[in-house]
Amino acid sequence: MLAAEAPHTLTPADTAQLSLAAALKDETAFAVAVSGGSDSMALLCMAAALPGKRVTALTVDHGLREGSRTEAEQVARWCAALAVPHHILTWIGEKPARGIQAKARSARYDLMTAWCRSNGVPLLLTAHTLNDQAETVMMRKQRTASAASLAGIWPETEWNGVRVMRPLLSVTRCTLRATLKREGHGWLDDPSNENERFERVRIRRQLRSIDIAALGREAEAARVQTLADRSAAAEWLARNATVHAEGWITFPRAALAAAGREVRVQVLAHIVAACGGGRPERAELARLAEALEAGSGFRRSLGGALIAARKAVVIVGREPGRIAVRPQPVPSDGLLWDGRFRIAAPEGYAVRPAGASRHPASEGLPAFIREALPVLENAAGRLVFPHFDREPGFAVQLGERFCL
Repeated sequence: MLAAEAPHTLTPADTAQLSLAAALKDETAFAVAVSGGSDSMALLCMAAALPGKRVTALTVDHGLREGSRTEAEQVARWCAALAVPHHILTWIGEKPARGIQAKARSARYDLMTAWCRSNGVPLLLTAHTLNDQAETVMMRKQRTASAASLAGIWPETEWNGVRVMRPLLSVTRCTLRATLKREGHGWLDDPSNENERFERVRIRRQLRSIDIAALGREAEAARVQTLADRSAAAEWLARNATVHAEGWITFPRAALAAAGREVRVQVLAHIVAACGGGRPERAELARLAEALEAGSGFRRSLGGALIAARKAVVIVGREPGRIAVRPQPVPSDGLLWDGRFRIAAPEGYAVRPAGASRHPASEGLPAFIREALPVLENAAGRLVFPHFDREPGFAVQLGERFCL
């Protein structure tokens, strides 16, 4: 009788490869963000080893330091050795003097998702690791205790209509580097990762003596709580918020006060974004929630919206002073005006905010709501209020952002 073979013990690298295969089992084509660092190179090597997948590597040359192009070209050579198509995307234009890391991140995602959209690629992978997650949670814990912040990096999000997946959030950088070493594959080290001028670098050094897996579990628990808060906020909006055809929202003040703290913040975030188009910081929304809970009447602008708090009801609409006053010609296929209304009109009409122009049917509206309404005007000075004048060829409807 033959002796049984000893079972193969999975290494952390084996587990990471299996996890990636499971995450991508239903995907056929995707792009991988590859800076050349150890994390992204490991992700690329693992993705390239998956059978039946169409993989493309994207490298962004930010042009922020000497040698960045040379590094991008090195990545191109590594990709060629793996038989993976590779594209270098260049951040062109003036670079900011402050907040450079955040601006570079936005530019990077803009460039890569634009490439994906242009080439019919629905998914972008990034190589964020458990180390990145722990750093993010640590940084945010120094500022806030909200679950939405402590949720850290989400496994999947969307950027410019492209899905962005981060399949390595449970994998350590050490494991990924072991994978590369086993395959005899090199990587690039970014000098900025040692620059203590950046908060993330300082936090990274603190984490050397901290259990990063515990921080990862903390982020996971916060994500569960955040999803529950989002669901509760959606239910609250469905029950309590009234969206008016003229682009304003009302809700009972007492109902908001009865909701949980995080739910109140999320509710206000949705309403302000719908009416004003802006996305204020959480701290600003929390201060607004506190003011509404206090019970006194006030008016406050936030995120392009104007909030009028009365004794029993809160009225939120567009802040008239934030609307471009210059008339905007309406094309034959209509337009989305001020992000709020989809408007159609006969040839020769332009749309502008009503301002001091009034329609008799609008007299019952709050003044700031009336002033922010669209009015259409032709070269002869004829005015049409599409919300009230039912004339052939004219139409107005709320934009998608009012779908709470």
